[in-house]
Order: sequence, then structure tokens, then C-alpha cells
Amino acid sequence: MNDDFQYYPTPRALSARAWTKFKNRNFIRVLEPSAGEGHLLECRPGDRSRIPVDCIEIDIAKHLSLREQGFDVVGLDFMQFNSGAVYSHILMNPPFAEGAKHVLKAWEILADGEIVVILNAETVRNPFSKERQLLVRLIEQHGEVEYLRDAFSGPDSARRTDVEIALVWLKKESDFRSEIVGSILDDLRQDRTTGEELAYGYHDMNDVALPNSFIENAVLMFNAAVKATRQAVLADARARKYCRMLGHTLERLNGDALEDDLESSREQVKRELYERYKDIKNRAWTDILRSTEVTSRLSSSAQKRVEAEFETIKPFEFTVSNVYGFLQGIIEKQGEIQIGMACDVFDLITRYHTDNTVYYMGWKSNDKHRTCGMRIKTTRFVIPGHATEAWRSGLSWDSQQMLRDLDKVFAMLDGQVESEVSLECVFRYKFRELRDGQRVSASYFDVRYYPGVGTIHFFPKDKTLVDRLNRLVGRHRQWLPPEDVRVSDAFWLQYEQAEKFDKTFRQEIGKAQGNLRGTCRDLSWTAQYGYDEEKTRAQELLADAMSATLEQHGIDPEGLLEDSQQMPRLLAS
Repeated sequence: MNDDFQYYPTPRALSARAWTKFKNRNFIRVLEPSAGEGHLLECRPGDRSRIPVDCIEIDIAKHLSLREQGFDVVGLDFMQFNSGAVYSHILMNPPFAEGAKHVLKAWEILADGEIVVILNAETVRNPFSKERQLLVRLIEQHGEVEYLRDAFSGPDSARRTDVEIALVWLKKESDFRSEIVGSILDDLRQDRTTGEELAYGYHDMNDVALPNSFIENAVLMFNAAVKATRQAVLADARARKYCRMLGHTLERLNGDALEDDLESSREQVKRELYERYKDIKNRAWTDILRSTEVTSRLSSSAQKRVEAEFETIKPFEFTVSNVYGFLQGIIEKQGEIQIGMACDVFDLITRYHTDNTVYYMGWKSNDKHRTCGMRIKTTRFVIPGHATEAWRSGLSWDSQQMLRDLDKVFAMLDGQVESEVSLECVFRYKFRELRDGQRVSASYFDVRYYPGVGTIHFFPKDKTLVDRLNRLVGRHRQWLPPEDVRVSDAFWLQYEQAEKFDKTFRQEIGKAQGNLRGTCRDLSWTAQYGYDEEKTRAQELLADAMSATLEQHGIDPEGLLEDSQQMPRLLAS
């Protein structure tokens, strides 16, 4: 058997168990990124035909079998796949040797939904690599894991192995999704078109005059496509009727051919018209979502948040007023969208490289502790995960998208539409120099690239833009007070001196690290991205470490807390 693709078909019992892990049973659309011959999909719950499934399979020889089972094959290599926002669920049994990378990829492309994955248990229990460590953190913060023995050694296993597996469930939720998209759609008119209306009469098609406006042009093309579809379906229905009136073929009368399928009732025509109409409308709205009218305003994550609501968008009528209303809604929500984009970039910089950040005592507090806020360092930050092989002449599509997002957000912070010299262009036209270790300049950053380890070092050219990002995110997450609220000078002193205090603070974190219950190794990660009691406990330990740090530098943390809370009351009086 060819082992090039590490092909181990999923036993039926394990497939059934994997499907039961999903908490949300509303399967809008499911992705299977390593489909094989579809074994993992055999135990779909309920009426299987009602669960739309897309497959990715690197072995082309298996595509025919997948299509014959009714699945859409949407790609070859999952690691190069980027259209994950349309899926509500991802179910996967990736190659065990690459399991962690495949899960991280699924988490990256999924906008909002659940992931269930079958992994070698060692991938979770022995997190020796960066990818495995990130996976363990995702499970701790956003999911759960069940360990199973003999899952691939039962009588229904096509290829047997005694390896213990981990059945992992993850849930990803979008922070800015429903409130933004929901309000954008409030003023749009719900589509009431029915198959009955579509089947009623038609006229000869006239030539279409194309205006200069992209939106008017798109609506004209949509209407022309609907009209042509009506003509085609009704003409086919008439042809079937006349053929049936002529009778059967000689081969059919002699029993040498199957029964003619020439029935074409009005209800059948209505159903076919409506299904084809929905497909055309789906394409039209997709064209709007992927047009520069939308993408030029949004980062990749913001785009995914809008696309995640596509099932909500596409039922609306595709009219000029609806399209303009949708785009106007995006413009009116630009402030919230920009905050979301800023938070996305902030998290990109802070999440996977702890040396990029420094901490300060936050403005808000709970019963005992003030929470700690984070700041990106103004001198340099490092973003990992962008390694390239020696033979490549550029970064991957995902890496280029990350660079575009950074440029969009920093141009936004600078009050510009776009950067004059983009990071993407620097890496496209100066890639040889970057591979050779040179430091190259773009509009907002000097950059240095280390292709072997996959890290990109960013040196901000304007520290005030980094400070704007820190303050924008800090106020949104309530680490900093609102602009109209005054706090003590001591509060702003410790905020401004955060980088100076960082060495002492990290020494105090080291002391507190052992006090955190569970397996998490990174106290700061848990405080920011954890949940429930573990997150609260981590925040308290960080606040204690910050209090000790401030005391060592001559700042009274209790006085800081009291002064900041009393200031608004003093001003009011």
C-alpha cells in the first residue's frame, strides 16, 4: 500500500464517536480536510443528504470516489487552503506526523464554529515543538480532549495500529461578528421571490448595456443571468413535454433501453428554477463580498467575520439599493470594524511571542486585584511561523496576507488609506536581500527576516503609531481609562515606564508561575486568552507580580488603585 500520504482510513466506530463530539448540531457546512475515501464522513447524523460536506484530499485518485458519494472536492492541499469562513464545522483525521500543523491551520481559517480532530495522543502529551505547544494552549483555552486506546486496532480497521489517539474538540467564537453584521443587514429587504413567480412568463432577452458603476453592473448581470436561466429551464420543460407526446424510442419499446425520464410537472419546474436562482444570487453576493469595494476596507480577519455571516447575507434580494445598503452599513460600522482590526493585529503580535510585550497595572479592578494591561514594545517585535524552503522566491499566501493586515492597520493609525511602500512589496521585490540577512525598509517598519526559523523582526519607524495601537486596544479592553476620565499621574507614570520595569516584572512572574494550577506553562498567555477560574487566577497572579514590581520602583500600588478610582468622584464633586 502506498504510504506517501500516511493514509489510515477512519474505523466506523471512531467516525461515529467523532461526530458526537460536536456540541452544535446545526451543520451549515462541514469541511473534511484529509478526506481519503470518505470513511470519517460515513456516520453523519440524521439525514446525511441534508448535511453539505466539502472535502480536501491530496491523493487525486480518491477524488472520484468522494464525488460519487455526493461530496464536493474543493482542494488538494489543506495547508494551502484559505476559504474557511464558510464552514460551521471542521472534522479531520490528518496525517499523524503533521497533526498539530493541520489543527492550527484549521483554527486559523475557521471564522466561527467547531473543530473535531483525531490525533496521535503523543501530539498532545509531548508538546516538544512550537506547533504542539500552541495546540496544547488552544485545547486548554478553547476545547477538550479525550484519549482512546485501540481505536485503530478493532475489526473494522482497514489498517491496524496500536497507537493511542487523542480525540480533540475545539470551539472558535468571533468577537465582532453578529453585532456588526446584524446591524448592517437591518435595513436590507428580505427576498420574497418564489418558484411560482419565477415560473410565470418570460420575454426575449435584450442586449445588456454595461454602466461604469461596479454595483449597477453586478445587478444587471444578476438580472440577465436570472432571465437566461428562466428561459433555459422553461424551454427544457417544453421540449420534454413535446418529446413525451411523440412517444418512446424503438430501443425502449424493444426493452433495450431504460424508461425515458421526460416527466416535467409545474412543481418540478418551480423547484429547479428556484434552486438555480439561489445559486445565481449566491454567486452575486459572493462577488460583492470579495470585491475591492469590501476587501479594501477590511483586514483578512475582519473579512472572515463578515463572510462568516454569509448564510445570513445571501437570502436578501440582490438589488442596487440592497447592495449599496450593505456597503453603507460597512462604512457606518467602520469605527467598530477598525477596533476589531486593531485588536486582531495586536493579538497577532502579542499571542505567540511573549518578548513582544510589556505589562502595566490596568485601570479596571475586581474585588481584590487590578487587572494587568499589555503594551507592544515600541522598539521591536517578532512574529514567528513564516519559514520558507531555500528554493522558494517569496513568502506563502498566508504570510503575505499577514503583511497586508499590518500595513492596513498602521496606515489606518496614520490616517492614510494605504502605505506608500508596503511590506508585501518589500518581501516581493527585496526577498533575496531579506534572505541574505539585510535589513530592508518599508513605510512603517524596517524588517529583517530569518527564513530558517521563520521569524520576521519588525522595527517600527514611528513609535507614536505603536503607542496609538496600544492605547486604542487598551481603552477597548478597559486596561486604560476612557479619554474623558482622569486618573493619577502615578498611573500614567507606570504605564509610560512599563518597558523599564519589564525585567523586574518578569522576575516576579517567574516566582508566581508555579502557583498556577494545571499544565499551562505561560502565565501571561492564560491571563489574556484563558477562561473561567484559570484565567482569573492567572490575572490575579500577574497583578500580584505587578504590585511587587511597582513597590520595588517606589510606586505604591494600593495608592495607585485608590487614586485612580477616586479621581472621577473628586472631579464630579
